[in-house]
Amino acid sequence: MRYLLDVNALLAWHHGGSTHHAAFHRWKKKRPADELCTCALVELGFLRVSMQNFGYTMGQATQALASIRRDVGHFLAELPPPELPRWVTRGDETTDGYLCRLAAAHGLKLATFDARLKDPVALLLT
Repeated sequence: MRYLLDVNALLAWHHGGSTHHAAFHRWKKKRPADELCTCALVELGFLRVSMQNFGYTMGQATQALASIRRDVGHFLAELPPPELPRWVTRGDETTDGYLCRLAAAHGLKLATFDARLKDPVALLLT
């Protein structure tokens, strides 16, 4: 099985101050790099939150992302039109919905810490 990592998974991967840091690394330790995937939308979210919430400069955030990319097996191109699942009814669900569709289109699971996400492709990391 391959997994599309969401923004919170990337944040937990890199930032020791993340509440999910230890849980993510326990989960990641059981998976080879070629099972882990990322995409532009997730990477942009990682950069944004690293700068806004963790006080990184753009240079620090891009270096952190580069270190993650070295251990990720695949980079996914986005789906051409952003199609959303039917369960998306609010603005704050659009990104998660899109990532679920992207994961499904590539036969992946979406690895997430978001317990609210109730899509068949979502895998809750604990």
